[in-house]
Amino acid sequence: MVDIGGATDDGYAVGDPALTTFIFVAAFCVVAVLVYMARYSGRVRVEQTRLIDAPLDVVYARVVDLGQWQQWNPWMEPGKGAALTLSDRTDQRGSTCIWTSETMGSGMVEHVRVVASQRIEQRLRLKHPFTVSGRSFWTFSVRSGKTEVTWNVRGRVAFSMRAFSSTVKSSLALDCRYGLDQLASLTEPDSAPRYSIAHLGVRDIAAQRYVYSSYQGPISGLSQAMASALTELRQVLTAHGLEAAGMPMAIYFKTNIKLRTTVCHIGIPIDGALASADLPVRELAAHRAYVVRLQGSPQALEIAWYLAMQRMVADKIQPDQRIPPCECYLVSDGGRVGNDSVTELHLPVLPPR
Repeated sequence: MVDIGGATDDGYAVGDPALTTFIFVAAFCVVAVLVYMARYSGRVRVEQTRLIDAPLDVVYARVVDLGQWQQWNPWMEPGKGAALTLSDRTDQRGSTCIWTSETMGSGMVEHVRVVASQRIEQRLRLKHPFTVSGRSFWTFSVRSGKTEVTWNVRGRVAFSMRAFSSTVKSSLALDCRYGLDQLASLTEPDSAPRYSIAHLGVRDIAAQRYVYSSYQGPISGLSQAMASALTELRQVLTAHGLEAAGMPMAIYFKTNIKLRTTVCHIGIPIDGALASADLPVRELAAHRAYVVRLQGSPQALEIAWYLAMQRMVADKIQPDQRIPPCECYLVSDGGRVGNDSVTELHLPVLPPR
């Protein structure tokens, strides 16, 4: 009789019931994961439209010429210094633009159909940080003396990312919106609403005491609530003979991006030594934070937060979730109007080991 027994590297004997059970459980888990992933189609569709105060031919030229994409392409900006490869001709069918970044991944766009000043169809492939392959469609038209641009992206995420397709969709929507905003800033008059986002890096943030009003509700309602809350808080400070020790801020304790709701404090810093016992006062502990400065339209705050978190991931900066992030309104009391508004975003990070 031939002995077919033996032991595996894990210590199981061939034919051992325990080994059979292990294999069965492992196979079941693999099948379960595949079945779960198969529930999601992986299709992603995003459409963003922007009315740009510039002639159609000027806007169209910035898009059809792939050689100009580096000036506004949303997938090149976060990594900075991406390696760029262009085809010999950059403004016709078959033209390609390929970019590669060590921190932000790579991408490729290729013109597959060009209808002058009307429509551009492209093949698109992204690895940023997820993999998406599909098509990109641009349409251009004149409306009220301005150029209406629509950017439509249709693709499919990698099989392993299917369960996160909604997250990918949200990210792509912000990417397209940011790209159109950048395109507008390059072509519109200097007086048009615009913004710039500067990454200031990790900084030490001093402890602050602040008097506050609580807000819980939709993000869309925060701006109006903030204006009312700041007026009331200033009245409270005046009634107590106190003065603000800094610019207004919003401290975010919980934000649901999918539902677009938030729980936060709307606060005004005060001198700790002057704090009165009957005032609603909290303290934000001293910490280190990744700081991003937004100058201009406050409507871009969502994009600023998005780019800040992207850069932290790219630079492998670990967030400190024990401390809430905040917005500090350095100019214009919350930065609600004007290109001169300045808002800083503070994203707490773990101290160095």
